[in-house]
Amino acid sequence: GARARVRPRRRGTRGTMRTSVAWTDMPPERDGVRSVCHSLAHSPDGTQLVAGVGSRVLVYNASDGDLLHSLKGHKDAVYAVSYALDGKHFASGAADKTVIIWTNAGGGFLRYSHADAIQCLAYNPRGPELASATASEFGLWSPTQKAVAKHRCTGKVLSLAWTHDGTYLALGQFDGCVSVRDKAGHEKVKIATRGPCWSVSWAPKQRSVLVPVPDVDGNQNLRGGDDAHVCAVGCWDGTLSFYNLNGSPVGRAKRLGYDPNDVSFFGDGECVVVGGANKAVALVTKEGVDLVTISKHKSWVWCARQRPGHNAVAVGCDDGSVSMHTLGFGTVHGLHENRYAFRDAMTDVVVQHLVSGEKVRIKCGDLVTKIAVYKNQLAVQLPTCVILYHTLNPENDDDTRYAVTTKIERALECSLLVNTSGHLILCQEKKLQLLDFHGVLEREWGFESVVRYIKVVGGPPGKEGILVGSKDGHIYKIFIDNPFPVVLVKHTSGIRCLDLSRDRGKVAAVDDTSSVVVYDVSTKTLVFEDKTRGANSLSWNAEFDDMLAYSGDGKLCVRTGDFTPHTQKLDGFVVGFKGSKVFCLDQTSVQTVDVPQSNSVMRYLERGEHDAAYAVACLGVADHDWRALGIHALDAMRLDVARKCFIRIRDMRFLELLNRVERGVKRGDGEAVFRAESLAYQGRFQEAAKAFAKAGHMEKAMEMFSDLRQFDEAKAWAETYSVNTGEDGGGMREFVHRQAEWAEESSDYGSAATMYVQAKQWDKAVALFGKMNNADKLVEVMRALGEGETKTLRKCAEHFVRLGDTTHAREAYGKLNDHAGLIALFVKSEHWDDAFAALRLHPQFGDKVYLPYAGWLADHDRFDEARAAYQRAGKAELSTHMLEQLTHNAVLERRFKDAGYCYWLMSDEIASALRRAKNKNGVDVDLSPSHQTELDRFVEFKDRSEIYYAYDIVHRAMDEPFRTSLPSTLLNAGQFLVTKFSQRHEMPLGVSLAYVLITLATHGETLGAYKLTRFAYGKLQNLRVPKHLSHKVDLACVLSRAKPFTDAEELLPICFRCMSANPLVSGTGETCATCGGAFVRSFVTFEHLPVVEFFVEEGIAGKEARRLIEQEPIDLEPARASQPAGGGDVLGGDQKMFFDDHSGFDGTHDAEDPFTIAMGVLNTPIVCTREMLKALPPNDVVIRPSGCVHVPTRYFRVMDPDVPVTVDEAGNVFESDEYELACLEQGRTPFTRKPVFAETEMASAPPVEPDTPPAMHRTPSRGWGVAKGVASVQKMDFGNADENAKENANAGETKHEP
Repeated sequence: GARARVRPRRRGTRGTMRTSVAWTDMPPERDGVRSVCHSLAHSPDGTQLVAGVGSRVLVYNASDGDLLHSLKGHKDAVYAVSYALDGKHFASGAADKTVIIWTNAGGGFLRYSHADAIQCLAYNPRGPELASATASEFGLWSPTQKAVAKHRCTGKVLSLAWTHDGTYLALGQFDGCVSVRDKAGHEKVKIATRGPCWSVSWAPKQRSVLVPVPDVDGNQNLRGGDDAHVCAVGCWDGTLSFYNLNGSPVGRAKRLGYDPNDVSFFGDGECVVVGGANKAVALVTKEGVDLVTISKHKSWVWCARQRPGHNAVAVGCDDGSVSMHTLGFGTVHGLHENRYAFRDAMTDVVVQHLVSGEKVRIKCGDLVTKIAVYKNQLAVQLPTCVILYHTLNPENDDDTRYAVTTKIERALECSLLVNTSGHLILCQEKKLQLLDFHGVLEREWGFESVVRYIKVVGGPPGKEGILVGSKDGHIYKIFIDNPFPVVLVKHTSGIRCLDLSRDRGKVAAVDDTSSVVVYDVSTKTLVFEDKTRGANSLSWNAEFDDMLAYSGDGKLCVRTGDFTPHTQKLDGFVVGFKGSKVFCLDQTSVQTVDVPQSNSVMRYLERGEHDAAYAVACLGVADHDWRALGIHALDAMRLDVARKCFIRIRDMRFLELLNRVERGVKRGDGEAVFRAESLAYQGRFQEAAKAFAKAGHMEKAMEMFSDLRQFDEAKAWAETYSVNTGEDGGGMREFVHRQAEWAEESSDYGSAATMYVQAKQWDKAVALFGKMNNADKLVEVMRALGEGETKTLRKCAEHFVRLGDTTHAREAYGKLNDHAGLIALFVKSEHWDDAFAALRLHPQFGDKVYLPYAGWLADHDRFDEARAAYQRAGKAELSTHMLEQLTHNAVLERRFKDAGYCYWLMSDEIASALRRAKNKNGVDVDLSPSHQTELDRFVEFKDRSEIYYAYDIVHRAMDEPFRTSLPSTLLNAGQFLVTKFSQRHEMPLGVSLAYVLITLATHGETLGAYKLTRFAYGKLQNLRVPKHLSHKVDLACVLSRAKPFTDAEELLPICFRCMSANPLVSGTGETCATCGGAFVRSFVTFEHLPVVEFFVEEGIAGKEARRLIEQEPIDLEPARASQPAGGGDVLGGDQKMFFDDHSGFDGTHDAEDPFTIAMGVLNTPIVCTREMLKALPPNDVVIRPSGCVHVPTRYFRVMDPDVPVTVDEAGNVFESDEYELACLEQGRTPFTRKPVFAETEMASAPPVEPDTPPAMHRTPSRGWGVAKGVASVQKMDFGNADENAKENANAGETKHEP
């Protein structure tokens, strides 16, 4: 609570500030010079005082005033002295115009002179430089210089002062100016005042700028602003003023009422010592507030200087006296709970929150004499008034923001001051006065003895209780709303300090004998007394009823209950005690001291007082103390206390134990088991095992040691258990199992696996042996396993497979009778012969063999075999996907012949799928959308295969250095490609139309096809031509216009139906421009073949048409009838037809022949009936299968018996001689790449025809496959060529014989 204590008064002028004379000396007059002390100087360490008195320089011991030296060196009065920073030298200056530098032992060191009397001296506080000044000049001397640097002044210099950092020098002049110079003597600032500047002094450190701030009265007070040098100037116009380094005034000048002769800062610069014509020395604040009169004298004071490191001031007067005066600053403070307020800088109040450490400073603007704190109220007594403050947020105990509540405008004389929530209590010797916050007296209490101590002990607002201690030993309790004091205790000695316990049951006091006494309030009996500690203060704990702290003789004692007090070192006074923190006042600062509570907790536990121990622990103990308390409470079955302790330290293990104990208690289990478990949790395992055995639960001891991996101990207890119970020790296997688990956790896998084998834990043993890659041990385990251990055997097999041990893996799978696993083993190890051998015995696993086998074949570039394997595995989509990738890669790598072959293979797979789908349905139905899509893909892929096959010839001729194809072949291939492009919407990927046109133009010009050449060059003008060919193309285009606009007649294709000539390139595609008959090219030289296409009558199936054709016509000549069917040899599995010289075909057909009649009807398909088919010579008919059941077979009649024709599996037609030559050169068929051996004839399977011919007209397909086109084909303009062909046909010109 708020408290106040009476202190004995000493001589002083203001409140608790005291002054006294340490020593004084009155030197006699010597050498005929009047004794006047003009100047004083202290050594830096404060041990010596140098005084200039008369013509002598006197050196005193600053502590006791003994005269050490009386130095005679000047012939006239000494006006100035100054001590150097190093403490080895000091200087003196006199009216004899000389400056003498002395050693600290009193010997002369150096002398120099000026033109006038020396007025003042000043050593640089940061160096050896010495400044000296006269009426007309000032000089700067340094040991490093040979001469004194002298500078002229505008007026007589009366005083000198260096800044604390030694960078600038201030000269106070008689003309009222202060000149600020740098170390070189140059003037930096000049400050003008109104009177002679008799004294100047810089603040001892760079401090805050003093700026005017209004106080509660509206007066201007000086407050700290930005850091700057501050100079105090005492002028003989009776003022004290402050300036910063740039010459600006700091605050307003203080009018003193007398002329100051000397001004110097005191301490850290918060106060200023002023001596002058009023014959006194005063201590004033930097704002000019008078604090105390240090001394009064009989004559003027010429000099006053603080002794370094001491609260003492040396004074020199006009009568020659030299004296030392000490200052005592009493502590002005107040305390209530967590708030401590104290005086700082004499005029400020600092409020500190002891728990949070937050501080706030309140500027009062006058000397603070008393401070009282209670809850959120603060009372500050000044010499003329009392100011009351309150916090801005009364509900927040941590708020330290204060605002003025009211002000009592009168001086209140009192020895003690405390406050409550609405009143002030003043102590005046033997009486107490109660005033409200307006200064109105409400109540007064009188006592027989002097009141020594007052403390507010709380209570409702307006009814607070006050504890009073008097000099006669009485302790009173007063309620401020009751006029009658209540005597609590009558002690035998005067009370110096007292406090009331939290429960109001005990009162403690420190008496005049420095003893500590504790009384029981209810019985008024003495319960404790300590006379040996030299106590000076005490305080009860605010959170525990029976805990007292008191201090004295440099020790802190803490007494809990009736235990022996705990002591520790402490300097100062105990002013508060909360929890485990003691608040100690040391001079003007409060320190927080942590008090250990472990000893008190242990003392209570020894008595079994768990509730008291828990209450003490709540004040603040370490985690191990909480754990000890919790364990002790658990042993005593105080589960509530134990739970709270373990929750505090978040010990989940003991909390789980508590839960088990509580459940056991509800079941009625014995407490002995719980105590044993508690011992185990504490790590006292042997004691726990004995406790388990004593409680009759020896199996728990075995389990405990097993969990601890102390298997030897567990086995020993197991043997003991077996002996005691007579039971078989079947738990040994369990111990082995646990030991194995521990070895596994310790990464000792070998030992763990061996122990698992001993414990018959086969699966774990196999897992560890597999982890160690120990194949030998795995073999041993595998062979030791029975056939029923399928899971473990399978694990062994898997490990063998992983380790590459095929032999033992096969053994394991054989033991399992696992055929699927065995086949998988062969597949994984790529033992394909073994895999297929096993597959023959177990064909149901075909997909498990063929699919990986296909992937292996594809990885080894055996793609045809891989396709077959995919088909066998039923994964046709994978085969197709592989072909798509191969196709795309071939196009990107410019292997166009391979691309054409791959497209044909994809079309063949689509045709096979469609054939299987039709065979599955069994009847002809309309195509489903999905089948229609597949059919479109078939046609597109077939078309692309032909394009890439032909383009390969062109590409090689353009990019390879040597040409292998004849110009006519290149010309024919180019015509074929241009015709194909004209019927497509986009170009296939990788195909260059520019290359095709350049080929046409180049070789057309060579062979005389000038019209075709000009056509090709014209189209090239609209295309992007490769850079290395662009110039050649442009030049050739120009030169081609000089050639005739005609094509060589022998180059024009002849229609073998109407015998009319056709242009080389036509917009009608591969059909005759006159009769519409289809052209068929040989897929080696791309020459037109002498065939005429015909169709079978609707309703005639493909098989029936073949049968009718193969019948021997009845009207044929015997010679022809003797010709063998097939008309010739069969090579490479492909059909070859030819005509002999005795066929009777002479270029014309019988006019009565229905086929000849049908040929004469132009632009009409030739449709053969059954009779017409029977009449056709079999050797004259070429059946061109489509390869797809949904695409009709095409039929042709060979018109030139000298040109035999061959059809391959893809339906491509060849001139037989060319075909045979190509097969011999390449060793395989040109397009389908079937192997051909010269010594072996290979028969081909008959082509497949649908039973019912599909529709003859379908929508063209486009855009299928992986290698899609990237550029639209510009529509070819073949108008001129078509018109010329029609004109020739109409005019009956250019008819060619076959």
